[in-house]
Amino acid sequence: MVQGGWLKAAVMSLLAMAALTAWRPEARAQTAPPVADASAVGGYVLGANDRLRLIVFGEENLSGEFQIDAGGSVSLPLIGEIKASGLEVRALMRAIESRLADGYLRDPKVSIEVLSARPFYILGEVQRAGQYPFVNGMTAPNAVATAGGFAPLADQTRVLIKRADQAAEMELPLDAQTAILPGDTIRIVKGAFFILGEVNAPGEYPYTQGLSVLQAVATAKGFTYRANRSRAYIQRAGELVEKPYKIRPSLTLRPGDTVRVGERLF
Repeated sequence: MVQGGWLKAAVMSLLAMAALTAWRPEARAQTAPPVADASAVGGYVLGANDRLRLIVFGEENLSGEFQIDAGGSVSLPLIGEIKASGLEVRALMRAIESRLADGYLRDPKVSIEVLSARPFYILGEVQRAGQYPFVNGMTAPNAVATAGGFAPLADQTRVLIKRADQAAEMELPLDAQTAILPGDTIRIVKGAFFILGEVNAPGEYPYTQGLSVLQAVATAKGFTYRANRSRAYIQRAGELVEKPYKIRPSLTLRPGDTVRVGERLF
Protein backbone atom coordinates (compact mmCIF):
# COMPACT_ATOMS: atom_id res chain seq x y z
CA MET A 1 0.00 0.00 0.00
CA VAL A 2 2.76 2.43 0.83
CA GLN A 3 4.48 1.71 -2.45
CA GLY A 4 1.23 2.16 -4.42
CA GLY A 5 0.52 5.46 -2.65
CA TRP A 6 3.96 6.83 -3.48
CA LEU A 7 3.59 5.91 -7.17
CA LYS A 8 0.16 7.55 -7.35
CA ALA A 9 1.51 10.77 -5.79
CA ALA A 10 4.42 10.92 -8.28
CA VAL A 11 2.07 10.51 -11.25
CA MET A 12 -0.25 13.24 -9.95
CA SER A 13 2.74 15.61 -9.50
CA LEU A 14 3.91 15.08 -13.11
CA LEU A 15 0.38 15.70 -14.45
CA ALA A 16 0.17 18.96 -12.50
CA MET A 17 3.51 20.21 -13.90
CA ALA A 18 2.40 19.39 -17.46
CA ALA A 19 -0.85 21.27 -16.96
CA LEU A 20 0.96 24.38 -15.71
CA THR A 21 3.31 24.31 -18.73
CA ALA A 22 0.43 23.99 -21.21
CA TRP A 23 -1.60 26.81 -19.50
CA ARG A 24 0.80 29.65 -20.51
CA PRO A 25 -1.17 32.41 -22.20
CA GLU A 26 -0.86 32.52 -26.00
CA ALA A 27 0.06 36.20 -25.91
CA ARG A 28 3.26 35.45 -24.03
CA ALA A 29 4.32 32.97 -26.71
CA GLN A 30 4.32 35.68 -29.43
CA THR A 31 7.69 36.71 -30.77
CA ALA A 32 8.82 40.30 -30.37
CA PRO A 33 8.38 42.60 -33.37
CA PRO A 34 11.27 42.45 -35.82
CA VAL A 35 13.76 45.24 -35.34
CA ALA A 36 16.15 46.51 -38.00
CA ASP A 37 19.81 45.94 -37.26
CA ALA A 38 20.79 49.55 -36.54
CA SER A 39 24.47 48.80 -36.78
CA ALA A 40 24.01 47.41 -40.28
CA VAL A 41 21.29 49.53 -41.90
CA GLY A 42 19.96 52.00 -39.34
CA GLY A 43 22.42 54.70 -40.33
CA TYR A 44 22.22 54.11 -44.08
CA VAL A 45 20.99 57.21 -45.96
CA LEU A 46 18.22 56.23 -48.36
CA GLY A 47 17.95 57.42 -51.95
CA ALA A 48 15.99 57.00 -55.16
CA ASN A 49 15.67 53.41 -56.46
CA ASP A 50 16.47 51.79 -53.13
CA ARG A 51 14.19 48.77 -52.67
CA LEU A 52 12.88 48.16 -49.16
CA ARG A 53 11.13 45.43 -47.24
CA LEU A 54 8.74 47.05 -44.77
CA ILE A 55 7.13 45.07 -41.97
CA VAL A 56 4.37 46.52 -39.80
CA PHE A 57 4.21 44.08 -36.90
CA GLY A 58 0.84 42.35 -36.73
CA GLU A 59 -0.40 44.01 -39.96
CA GLU A 60 0.34 41.80 -42.96
CA ASN A 61 -1.79 43.95 -45.29
CA LEU A 62 0.45 46.95 -44.59
CA SER A 63 3.72 45.04 -45.01
CA GLY A 64 5.56 44.27 -48.23
CA GLU A 65 8.32 45.32 -50.62
CA PHE A 66 8.44 48.92 -51.86
CA GLN A 67 10.77 51.03 -54.00
CA ILE A 68 11.72 54.66 -53.52
CA ASP A 69 10.73 56.52 -56.69
CA ALA A 70 12.79 59.01 -58.68
CA GLY A 71 11.30 61.85 -56.65
CA GLY A 72 12.56 60.34 -53.40
CA SER A 73 9.18 59.19 -52.04
CA VAL A 74 7.74 55.76 -51.28
CA SER A 75 4.03 55.00 -51.59
CA LEU A 76 2.65 52.86 -48.74
CA PRO A 77 -0.75 51.33 -47.99
CA LEU A 78 -3.09 53.38 -45.81
CA ILE A 79 -0.82 56.41 -45.37
CA GLY A 80 0.11 57.08 -49.02
CA GLU A 81 3.33 58.78 -50.07
CA ILE A 82 6.05 59.58 -47.57
CA LYS A 83 9.42 61.24 -48.23
CA ALA A 84 12.27 58.75 -47.89
CA SER A 85 15.26 60.04 -49.86
CA GLY A 86 17.83 61.69 -47.62
CA LEU A 87 16.57 59.97 -44.48
CA GLU A 88 18.42 57.34 -42.52
CA VAL A 89 16.60 53.99 -42.30
CA ARG A 90 15.81 54.45 -38.62
CA ALA A 91 14.42 57.95 -39.31
CA LEU A 92 12.07 56.57 -41.99
CA MET A 93 10.93 53.86 -39.56
CA ARG A 94 10.03 56.50 -36.98
CA ALA A 95 8.28 58.65 -39.60
CA ILE A 96 6.11 55.74 -40.77
CA GLU A 97 5.28 54.78 -37.18
CA SER A 98 4.24 58.38 -36.51
CA ARG A 99 1.95 58.48 -39.57
CA LEU A 100 0.38 55.13 -38.71
CA ALA A 101 -0.19 56.22 -35.11
CA ASP A 102 -2.04 59.31 -36.33
CA GLY A 103 -5.53 57.76 -36.40
CA TYR A 104 -4.72 54.40 -37.99
CA LEU A 105 -2.98 52.03 -35.55
CA ARG A 106 -2.32 51.94 -31.85
CA ASP A 107 1.41 51.83 -31.00
CA PRO A 108 2.62 50.60 -34.44
CA LYS A 109 6.00 48.89 -34.73
CA VAL A 110 7.82 49.11 -38.04
CA SER A 111 10.92 47.33 -39.32
CA ILE A 112 12.74 48.18 -42.58
CA GLU A 113 15.32 46.14 -44.45
CA VAL A 114 17.19 47.48 -47.49
CA LEU A 115 16.84 44.76 -50.14
CA SER A 116 18.76 46.37 -52.97
CA ALA A 117 20.73 49.57 -52.72
CA ARG A 118 22.04 52.13 -55.19
CA PRO A 119 25.12 51.20 -57.24
CA PHE A 120 28.55 52.70 -56.66
CA TYR A 121 30.77 54.36 -59.26
CA ILE A 122 34.51 53.98 -59.66
CA LEU A 123 36.66 56.24 -61.84
CA GLY A 124 40.30 56.89 -62.59
CA GLU A 125 43.19 54.45 -62.53
CA VAL A 126 41.34 51.13 -62.66
CA GLN A 127 41.02 48.65 -65.52
CA ARG A 128 37.24 49.00 -66.00
CA ALA A 129 35.87 52.27 -64.65
CA GLY A 130 32.08 52.44 -64.41
CA GLN A 131 28.97 51.69 -62.37
CA TYR A 132 28.73 48.49 -60.32
CA PRO A 133 26.14 46.88 -58.02
CA PHE A 134 26.66 47.48 -54.32
CA VAL A 135 27.30 44.45 -52.13
CA ASN A 136 26.96 44.49 -48.33
CA GLY A 137 30.29 44.77 -46.56
CA MET A 138 32.07 46.28 -49.56
CA THR A 139 35.45 47.92 -48.91
CA ALA A 140 37.74 50.04 -51.07
CA PRO A 141 39.93 47.06 -52.16
CA ASN A 142 36.76 45.10 -53.03
CA ALA A 143 35.57 47.97 -55.22
CA VAL A 144 38.91 48.12 -57.07
CA ALA A 145 38.82 44.34 -57.61
CA THR A 146 35.27 44.61 -58.97
CA ALA A 147 36.56 47.13 -61.52
CA GLY A 148 39.25 44.73 -62.74
CA GLY A 149 42.07 45.89 -60.48
CA PHE A 150 44.48 48.81 -60.64
CA ALA A 151 45.73 50.40 -63.85
CA PRO A 152 49.55 50.24 -64.14
CA LEU A 153 50.20 53.71 -62.71
CA ALA A 154 47.53 53.78 -59.98
CA ASP A 155 48.22 55.07 -56.50
CA GLN A 156 47.52 51.94 -54.48
CA THR A 157 47.76 53.65 -51.10
CA ARG A 158 44.81 56.10 -51.07
CA VAL A 159 41.34 56.59 -52.49
CA LEU A 160 39.13 59.64 -53.01
CA ILE A 161 35.48 59.05 -52.12
CA LYS A 162 32.46 61.30 -52.58
CA ARG A 163 29.52 60.08 -50.52
CA ALA A 164 26.06 60.37 -52.07
CA ASP A 165 24.97 62.89 -49.43
CA GLN A 166 28.18 64.98 -49.51
CA ALA A 167 29.38 67.67 -51.90
CA ALA A 168 33.14 67.13 -51.63
CA GLU A 169 35.55 64.22 -51.95
CA MET A 170 37.44 62.94 -48.95
CA GLU A 171 40.80 61.20 -49.04
CA LEU A 172 41.00 57.86 -47.21
CA PRO A 173 43.54 55.03 -46.99
CA LEU A 174 42.99 52.34 -49.59
CA ASP A 175 42.64 49.45 -47.19
CA ALA A 176 40.05 47.05 -45.83
CA GLN A 177 39.02 49.51 -43.11
CA THR A 178 37.62 51.96 -45.70
CA ALA A 179 33.99 51.04 -46.27
CA ILE A 180 32.11 51.77 -49.48
CA LEU A 181 28.46 52.83 -49.26
CA PRO A 182 25.68 52.73 -51.87
CA GLY A 183 25.83 55.72 -54.20
CA ASP A 184 29.52 56.42 -53.50
CA THR A 185 31.73 57.78 -56.27
CA ILE A 186 35.26 56.42 -55.91
CA ARG A 187 38.27 57.90 -57.68
CA ILE A 188 41.63 56.18 -57.93
CA VAL A 189 44.33 58.69 -58.81
CA LYS A 190 47.61 58.19 -60.57
CA GLY A 191 50.36 57.39 -58.09
CA ALA A 192 53.37 57.17 -60.35
CA PHE A 193 56.85 58.50 -59.69
CA PHE A 194 59.35 59.80 -62.23
CA ILE A 195 63.04 58.98 -62.37
CA LEU A 196 65.47 60.85 -64.58
CA GLY A 197 69.17 61.18 -65.17
CA GLU A 198 71.81 58.52 -64.76
CA VAL A 199 69.67 55.39 -64.70
CA ASN A 200 69.40 52.85 -67.50
CA ALA A 201 65.66 53.22 -68.11
CA PRO A 202 64.45 56.68 -67.06
CA GLY A 203 60.70 57.25 -67.13
CA GLU A 204 57.41 57.03 -65.22
CA TYR A 205 56.74 54.03 -62.99
CA PRO A 206 54.01 52.79 -60.61
CA TYR A 207 54.35 53.89 -57.01
CA THR A 208 54.03 51.40 -54.15
CA GLN A 209 53.78 52.14 -50.45
CA GLY A 210 57.16 52.66 -48.80
CA LEU A 211 59.10 52.82 -52.08
CA SER A 212 62.72 53.78 -51.46
CA VAL A 213 65.02 55.67 -53.83
CA LEU A 214 67.20 52.56 -54.18
CA GLN A 215 64.12 50.53 -55.14
CA ALA A 216 63.16 53.25 -57.64
CA VAL A 217 66.62 53.03 -59.20
CA ALA A 218 66.29 49.25 -59.42
CA THR A 219 62.91 49.66 -61.12
CA ALA A 220 64.65 51.89 -63.70
CA LYS A 221 67.18 49.11 -64.46
CA GLY A 222 69.88 50.42 -62.13
CA PHE A 223 72.55 53.13 -62.23
CA THR A 224 74.54 53.94 -65.33
CA TYR A 225 78.33 53.74 -65.00
CA ARG A 226 78.44 57.56 -64.80
CA ALA A 227 75.91 57.82 -61.95
CA ASN A 228 76.59 59.47 -58.60
CA ARG A 229 75.45 56.63 -56.35
CA SER A 230 75.64 58.60 -53.12
CA ARG A 231 73.30 61.53 -53.91
CA ALA A 232 69.92 62.04 -55.59
CA TYR A 233 67.78 65.09 -56.25
CA ILE A 234 64.09 64.85 -55.42
CA GLN A 235 61.30 67.21 -56.38
CA ARG A 236 58.41 66.37 -54.09
CA ALA A 237 54.88 66.43 -55.50
CA GLY A 238 53.47 69.93 -55.17
CA GLU A 239 56.87 71.58 -54.70
CA LEU A 240 58.57 73.78 -57.30
CA VAL A 241 62.23 72.97 -56.72
CA GLU A 242 64.25 69.81 -56.25
CA LYS A 243 66.42 69.21 -53.20
CA PRO A 244 69.56 67.08 -52.78
CA TYR A 245 69.39 63.99 -50.55
CA LYS A 246 72.01 61.49 -49.50
CA ILE A 247 71.03 58.08 -50.90
CA ARG A 248 70.43 55.61 -48.10
CA PRO A 249 68.03 52.65 -47.66
CA SER A 250 65.64 54.70 -45.49
CA LEU A 251 65.16 57.48 -48.09
CA THR A 252 61.63 56.97 -49.41
CA LEU A 253 59.49 58.52 -52.13
CA ARG A 254 55.91 59.75 -52.22
CA PRO A 255 53.36 59.50 -55.04
CA GLY A 256 54.14 62.07 -57.73
CA ASP A 257 57.78 62.59 -56.73
CA THR A 258 60.46 63.14 -59.38
CA VAL A 259 63.91 61.69 -58.72
CA ARG A 260 67.01 62.76 -60.63
CA VAL A 261 70.28 60.87 -60.42
CA GLY A 262 73.24 63.07 -61.38
CA GLU A 263 76.68 62.25 -62.74
CA ARG A 264 79.58 61.53 -60.48
CA LEU A 265 82.66 63.68 -60.58
CA PHE A 266 85.70 61.91 -62.04
